This record gives sequence, C-alpha cells and structure tokens, in this order.
Amino acid sequence: MKTPVYATLAATALLLASCAEPPKPPRPVPVKPPTEINGLWYLDQGWSQEARQWYYTTTQGSQIMRYDWFMALEDPQTRQPFVKSIPRYGYPANTSANWNPDLLPVGFVKDTDPDKTEWFGMTCAACHTGDVTVNGKTMRIDGAVTTGDLYGFISGLSDAVHTTVTSDAAFRPFATRVLGANATDQQKLALYDALKDFDRSFAEFVAASKPDTPWGPMRTDAFGMIFNRVSAIDLNLPKNSRAPNAPVSYPYLWDAAHQPRVQWNGLLANATAFDALGRNAGEVLGVFGKVTLKPPADAAHYYYKSTVRGRNLVDMENQLRKLRSPAWPDSLAGDVDIVKAAAGEPIYKENCESCHAILPRGETYTTTPIQMVPLFNWAKPDDAVAVVTAFTTICTKGVDAAVAAKMITVNYDADPKMAVDALCRKVDTGAIANVAMPPQLLGGKPLANPDLAANLLSNAVIGAIFGDLVREPGLLVDLMKGDNAPAPWLTASAPAGWSPESQTKGGTLDTTPFVKPGAKQTADHQKVIAALTDRGQTKPTVGAVPAGGSAAKAQAKAAAAPAKAAASSTPPSDAEALAATIKQLMAYKARPLDGVWATAPYMHNGSVPNLYEMLLPASQRSATFRMGSTSIDPVKVGVDSSAAGATFVYETTKPGNRNTGHEFGAGLTDAQRWQLLEYLKTL
Repeated sequence: MKTPVYATLAATALLLASCAEPPKPPRPVPVKPPTEINGLWYLDQGWSQEARQWYYTTTQGSQIMRYDWFMALEDPQTRQPFVKSIPRYGYPANTSANWNPDLLPVGFVKDTDPDKTEWFGMTCAACHTGDVTVNGKTMRIDGAVTTGDLYGFISGLSDAVHTTVTSDAAFRPFATRVLGANATDQQKLALYDALKDFDRSFAEFVAASKPDTPWGPMRTDAFGMIFNRVSAIDLNLPKNSRAPNAPVSYPYLWDAAHQPRVQWNGLLANATAFDALGRNAGEVLGVFGKVTLKPPADAAHYYYKSTVRGRNLVDMENQLRKLRSPAWPDSLAGDVDIVKAAAGEPIYKENCESCHAILPRGETYTTTPIQMVPLFNWAKPDDAVAVVTAFTTICTKGVDAAVAAKMITVNYDADPKMAVDALCRKVDTGAIANVAMPPQLLGGKPLANPDLAANLLSNAVIGAIFGDLVREPGLLVDLMKGDNAPAPWLTASAPAGWSPESQTKGGTLDTTPFVKPGAKQTADHQKVIAALTDRGQTKPTVGAVPAGGSAAKAQAKAAAAPAKAAASSTPPSDAEALAATIKQLMAYKARPLDGVWATAPYMHNGSVPNLYEMLLPASQRSATFRMGSTSIDPVKVGVDSSAAGATFVYETTKPGNRNTGHEFGAGLTDAQRWQLLEYLKTL
C-alpha cells in the first residue's frame, strides 16, 4: 500500500499509540476551600502540595547552560545573582526549599547528564503555572497561564553572559564562584574560552528568536521557537531560522491531557500515552532540549540521541490527567451573582455549548470534547487539487490573495497567522533528508528536502523518543502505567532491562528488526511494535456534550471516519491526503470553558483582555490594552490593565495580534452579556 507523501505531518506522524487506556480520573462535586501556604493561596485542583512541587521541580531534559555557571552569573542591572532576577521577568517564585534547595523559580530546574554534568533548564511548569491576584490575595493556579516574558528572560540572560565575558571586573568574581579561590590562571582561561563560546552561540540564538511583533508577557510563538531550534540549531542550518512572529497565549493545561487533539490548531493527536509523550518531547526540544540530528549510524542504532527525559515526561502526563480546573473562589474574589448566573445558563446553552461543551464536576470522563472551527470555506472542498492549490496560494501570497481569487472564503475571522505559519513553513532538512522516523517498516516516511517544518519536527521528536526508548527499557513499562501509577516522588521507577538477545554490544535495544525486513524479532521487539502501533479505544464522554449539538455531531462524524476509511479499498492519493490534512488543520480549537476565569487574556493570540469584551462585536473591543500583571479584574473577568505591573502594551494592529473573530455574543443585549459572564464564573 502506498504511503502518502504527507503522511508524516506532525499531525499524523504522531498517531502512534499505546495499547492501554488510562482509567477515568475522579471528578468529585465538592470543592475544598482555598488553602494558604507561605503567603500564596492554592485552590482545590486535585493535586497535593507534594504533587505540585514534584511537577515544579522535575527535569524534562532542557539544558540552557551549565548549572554552576548560571548560579554564579550576576545580573548587571541589579548586581545580584541572576537567579534572583527570573521573577523580574514574570515567572512565579517558588517557596519550597525542601524540594528546591536553590529556590529556583517555578519550572526552572537542574538537569543532570549521565556523565554527571549539571545543567540549568526549564520545564512546562514555567509557562503553565500562573499567579492570579484579586482583592490583594494571590492564588497560584496550576496549569494556568504564566505572566512570564520568555523573550525578555532569554535576552536578559544573554546580556548578563555577555557582560561577564567582556568585563574583567565581572569575570573574575564569576570565575571564583565557579572554580573556587585557588583556581589557576590556566583554569580561568579555559573557563573564559568556554563561556565566550557559549556567549556567541546563545547571542545568535536570541537574535534569531527576536520577533517583529513583540510577544510580551503571557505569550510566545511556540511553534516558531521549536521550528527554529530543531531546523536551525539542531540541524546546524542557520538559514532555516525565521522570526517567530505568530505569538499565542499559553494554553491552560487542565483537561488538556484528555483532549483528542492539542495545540490551538489541533496540530497534534493526543489519543494515547505515546501521542502525549511525542507532544511533550517536542515541547522539551523547543525549550533548550538537545537532539543530535544526523543519519543513524546503522540499522542496529536507528534513533537520535537527545536529552529528552521520557520517563519523567510520562509521569508528568499522568499527574496532569489528575489536574482539575480551578473553581471561582468566592471567598477571595467575591460571590458569584447566582440570580444573574441562573439567567446566563440558558444563554450559554443556546449560544456557546455547541462549541464549548460543559464538563460537570460531578461526572467522570475519558475524553474532553473539543470542536475544531475551520478558518476557511474551500470553494471546491471535494477537489483535492483545488484545495492544495488554494493552500499554496495562502502560503505564498497570503489569505487575502486566496480570497480575491475566490479559492476560499473566511469562515472564522480570528487572526489566521498562527495556523498558517504552523502548516506552511518549509525548511532544508540537511543531513537527515531521506531519513524516516519511525523506520519505514513501522510506517515512517522519509523526509524530503525541503520539507514542511512540521514534518521535520515530527521526525526529530520520534527519533528522540526512539533513542530514549532503546536506552531506557523502563520507558516502555512507564507508557503502560496510566492514571493508577504510583506517585513518582514516593516510588522509584521499576527497574527494567532488555533481554540479552535483544541488545547491541553497547546495551541498547538492537533496532535492526524495525529497519530490515525479515530480521529476527525477540519478545522485546514485539512489545515495542505493539506499543507503537496498536490503537487504544476511546470510550464516549459521559454527560459532557448536549445531545444533537454540533459538537456531538462532529464527534460522531469523527468516530465514523476510521470505519469509513477502513471500508475503502482505494488508498488516498498524495493530493487527497494533503488536502485532508489542510482542511483539518486550518482551524482553531474550541474547548470546554471550565476555569476560564483564570486564563486571561483571551483568544488564541491573547488579543482580548477580558471575558466581557469576548462577548462584544470586534469593533468595540480594546484596540490596545496593558498586560503583564498577575492582577485580574473580577468584574469583567480578565487582565487588570490599571495594575502597576501591567507594563506591556498589547497592540491589536500588529501582525498576528488581530482581535477579530468570535462575535457570537455580538447579538446579545448588554444585560444578557453580564448574565452570561456570571454563569461563566460557575464553570
């Protein structure tokens, strides 16, 4: 059977699956009152203090710079250790010295290589943990949007390193802190040369990452950064760099582990444990994880070496499956107006629920229902060549040109830049052109040159996971743990090993049976193949989708699609496969809105400051507003632009920042908007 040329798009290449389905997580109705710990208020989100501290402080494999260098680095602006300046860029401080002796901020950690070299890096907690301040009290919301300014942080770090290597007055005390008071001149020179090399390479990375449209706090162009890291740095092809100009808000994480697709444009499948591992490994590569992208040495060593810590990623995903959305805290933020909320419920059901399904807290579920909202109507949706031609016009000439040529019309008028950039970008695949990851025997497709950046990322991620798997046989066991896995901070990972007949001389899994037809497979190989190719079955969502609603119809259609495809005896052509992918991914995701009060600013690109304005016609929304403070406006429910810390000015006229779209509340009366707003607080 012919494999379509575009079958390894990141959206489809990660459709490898674990054969086990995790059990349903508890979703109890009672919500415990907020708890104050070290001056911060924590809401009932299903996590213990131990769970969140483990999540805050566990490495994923990110390696920004040597740990001893970082801890010795001084901030030239404050003359204090740079580690103390990280909260200045909006990242939450950590208060638990038991888990974090050096008191690194939330999501900043130490990573240790097998050779014991220690590195300073980040985890997903840095971008997906948010402080929310209301009425003078600060709540720490797990899984929420950070106020961190990623570009501000990396540029500030680069400036500090550069100051250290260009000033003897700065370098000498730095060298003493790293090497000790008795270091020789030769040791200091060696340290200087190494730091100078890092200064050059990191400055080049920061320069290549500078966006034309400033991200500011609470946003980043995640795909742009990941594409640059993998295609330009890991492949050592600087010409592949592009300014990351499509910033988006950090998605909130509760319920995300249960969604069938993740990312704002639904780029990645998320049905199984292996899908989740691929998504999380990609995130690691985007935040300074390292992967060696060169052709595999031979069939027995068919993978890429990387710093991805797969076993930690699996444990993190299992913890995230238990994370609950935060309930509106009446005792801290003020009581919900129940009369208005009751009036707002039927308004929500009539205007919102078909896309934003309700997840009742008293019911369990295995899948979070989502609705992919197409950005465009295709003039000839059933003509694959016409769809591909329209897509090519969008990529090369822009959306307006495709509209003018009557190839498409606009269906949903949100800023399309993120979805377009994620799917259109092509890169030189360099040394790994023609390499398939996974191997072709397992369904992989060799990279073309050039190829889509999404294909390259998928190739790199799967190769890195393979590398982790052949070195760490326990990863295969971890993928099968599910929600009932013991707490990783209480139980050491179970030892596991490959059988002697499965190993190379170096002790890794011999990958030859995955690469060469007819090669002898052991039981280990068969287990790996089963884990990577068997599809788990997803049970229906319980009580979350209204009967007959458009979301329910969309889910029924999606559920029927595999059976329909299986019944067809004719495989899709290359153009048909690509057209199907284009129509699927030129869209933005609507998800349940439980806990939405804690996730401002709104829209995929953070272009609307509060929920009240989300219910206004786009023409009446703020053209500019200030953001960056942890303070929220509890009335309009969103960022408090008047707060002292709201120093970044968001301008909706800049490319990628458009605040149009989602005008589903435009026809409501103002009284209805306030009623709906109160109801949204109850979700």
